[in-house]
Amino acid sequence: MKVVIISGGKAPSKEILLNEIKEANLIIGADKGCEVLYKYDIIPDYILGDFDSANMDIINSIEAKAGRKIKFKREKDYTDTEIAYNLAVERGASEIILLGATGTRYDHSLSNLGLMLRGLKKSIKVKVIDDNNYIFLTDKPITLYGNKGDTISFHAYCDVVENFTIIGAKYNLSNYTLRLGDSLTTSNEFMEEKINITFDSGIVMVLYTKD
Repeated sequence: MKVVIISGGKAPSKEILLNEIKEANLIIGADKGCEVLYKYDIIPDYILGDFDSANMDIINSIEAKAGRKIKFKREKDYTDTEIAYNLAVERGASEIILLGATGTRYDHSLSNLGLMLRGLKKSIKVKVIDDNNYIFLTDKPITLYGNKGDTISFHAYCDVVENFTIIGAKYNLSNYTLRLGDSLTTSNEFMEEKINITFDSGIVMVLYTKD
């Protein structure tokens, strides 16, 4: 089950939004993220949050059509995006796409990236996507696909990734101890259509990026 959450960070482009909701089983608008849905006349299954940063005329308009609004107090223990994530998990999500989850509020961006780890522990695929980045976590070897010249980066999302190996990229690597904060694996490139990464233990953040 695919769930798309639109949060109140930098709004996704129309192209990305329409592409991700195309096969979505559930669409959730989180607070200010509802505004981009309104802009493109998309009615979500749920809208939720404290609505402290949202245009209430827009919220009321969406609510009149969708009819499923969950309002929380501003003083709460969770961000609006995390509340939306929790709802997606409750509804049985196997894949969660986070749009509008990055932006100028880096504290919120970090919190939203952290939801990928929570998903990984539950075997739920959580991806953070914006117009410049496509990000996810993996705890096992994986084959990655792209086009020649595409940029891809890797970061340890744990203390240590043991014996990290990159095969098929512009810069290959063999049995490297990749540590949290290490920049060696930043900004690699596809030489053909696929890259293989292997490692013995740890969690790797994979980032497809473009300017």
